[in-house]
Amino acid sequence: MRKMLMALCLVLPAAAFAQVDPCLSQSNTLEMNACAKTEFDKDEKTLNDTYQQLVQQITKPDQDGVRYGEVKKKLIEAQRAWVTFRKKDCDAVYTYNESGSIRNLEFLGCMRGHTVQRTKELKNFIVAK
Repeated sequence: MRKMLMALCLVLPAAAFAQVDPCLSQSNTLEMNACAKTEFDKDEKTLNDTYQQLVQQITKPDQDGVRYGEVKKKLIEAQRAWVTFRKKDCDAVYTYNESGSIRNLEFLGCMRGHTVQRTKELKNFIVAK
């Protein structure tokens, strides 16, 4: 009974983690990479939709002390800088793992992590005004 309980304690965290990331349930690296790419593409679309929504929100004449034109200009500059940062940061992750078969999965995981975080930041900006 004690051995079964210990085995269950070891399996449950992995099962919970697999539910968080559907790609961990794949059976080989190629499938994991394909899944990670699909998940990244979904997250990237959500980010782009959120960004476009925000740009639309601030594309209006200055009013109530808010210089919307300046906000839009700075947001576009910030987004471009963020895209560059994300790529360089994840390229470092890829390079660190380049000798292993996990390199693409790590790269896509890095890209997804940054993308999800940036989407949250942009959504908070939308709610703020």
